[in-house]
Amino acid sequence: MKFLLSRRRRGTARSGFSLVEATLSLGILSVGFLSLAPLLAMGLKTARRAHNNRDTIQIAQSLVEEAKQGTLAAGTTYFDFQGNPIDCTQAAYTAQSAFLPVTGSSTLTRLTLVVTPLGAPDRARNYAVVFSTPQ
Repeated sequence: MKFLLSRRRRGTARSGFSLVEATLSLGILSVGFLSLAPLLAMGLKTARRAHNNRDTIQIAQSLVEEAKQGTLAAGTTYFDFQGNPIDCTQAAYTAQSAFLPVTGSSTLTRLTLVVTPLGAPDRARNYAVVFSTPQ
């Protein structure tokens, strides 16, 4: 009789995970994913800053080229996300430019640029360039 009972139990034993084991493993996985959430936020913030820096540098380079050609006027210029000049209602960046003569030189000019993403004055970038004035 004992032999038949043990044989029957072996045949009906089920394999797999119990509900407790599945719940415990889901809890451990969720704690792991939640611990990675701050890293994702930090990565997104760093990517956004890098994008803004790249855009401001590109805008500053185009303005310096315009200044070297003598076509840049001092004042405020507005740009979209691609660095194209547009009107102020659709602007993503502002660029303020000022020209100053370099003391002791009649051919050198100092260009000061401040490129700022709209709505983020704390991320303004300042650029200063000295170049030869077009003749």
